[in-house]
Amino acid sequence: MRPKVSIIVPVYNVEKYIHRCIESLINQTLKDIEIILVDDESPDSCPFICDEYAKKDPRIKVIHKKNEGLGLTRNAGLEIANGEFIAFIDSDDWVDQTMYETLYNTAQKNKCDTVYCSLQYYYSPNKIIPFKEVNEETFFQGRKEIDTFLLDMLAPLPTYHSDVKYMVSVCKAIYSKNIIKNHHLRFVSERIIASEDMVFHTQYLKVSEKIGFIPKYFYNYFQNENSISHTYTEIKIKRLKKFILEMDSIFSQSFNKSDYYIRLQRKALHYLRISLYIKYQITKSQSYIKKIKEFKQLCSDEIFSIALTDYPYHLLPIKHRLFYFFAKYKITPLLILMYKFYKA
Repeated sequence: MRPKVSIIVPVYNVEKYIHRCIESLINQTLKDIEIILVDDESPDSCPFICDEYAKKDPRIKVIHKKNEGLGLTRNAGLEIANGEFIAFIDSDDWVDQTMYETLYNTAQKNKCDTVYCSLQYYYSPNKIIPFKEVNEETFFQGRKEIDTFLLDMLAPLPTYHSDVKYMVSVCKAIYSKNIIKNHHLRFVSERIIASEDMVFHTQYLKVSEKIGFIPKYFYNYFQNENSISHTYTEIKIKRLKKFILEMDSIFSQSFNKSDYYIRLQRKALHYLRISLYIKYQITKSQSYIKKIKEFKQLCSDEIFSIALTDYPYHLLPIKHRLFYFFAKYKITPLLILMYKFYKA
């Protein structure tokens, strides 16, 4: 019998956290699920832990594969998933026990291709920060509404109070297996381009007919300081820039430039702040003169400088307005100061 939801879990170097993740899945109130643990050649005890769980619960399948990274590991799970819907969870995170029953029932009741919930950032038991996206159960139906949702997911308009309106993470939703199968949808490698989740959404949402969003913080996004998201390398900056170029290419095929470009510029500026923070971390031990030079070069990069020139950043929150003013005119000492005290 076909399970209602297949949950794909890429596993790599998370032996301290994987029990919490898997336990949150096997204890779901929705029992008719399939749990696919994909061991991405993890160097710790995770392969053994996955196999032990599979012995205890027939709903669990385990794949052992060579190391390829998050995106391609999810693809390996997609190859064997049998559920009506597909879900993803990162193996150092965990979910509320009613998450998949609620998402599935909402999808069935309202005939949705996808239903999203919200997430909360988990730093410690005393520091949990929810990210609010909708105030009430919300549905987007038809090409115009879903396209607007996709554009807002790329980045909101200048008057919106935050750089992020809808989180791009695929881990807080269920997706129609039929859409994924019929359109041969797969993830790109995060080792090549930043935000493989957004690339997936640009393909998936363009062929969706109705999506839902519920105001529940079901997904716990663990803020582990040792995770890959907290590493600082020049390669990461290159991936961020590649993402901007890739989104320009993808959105230009389906949208008028007047509809998507100002959003892409906001994303570029958001990524400039992230890139400069990465640069700040990389150059911490270097001379002040070196820091100044590196910051100026990054602000002069063509991808970022175009956005700095054209974007109406005077509409943004005051902190961001100051940041972009300093970046536009390359007042790098003040930029560095902002990172030192505010992390921009």
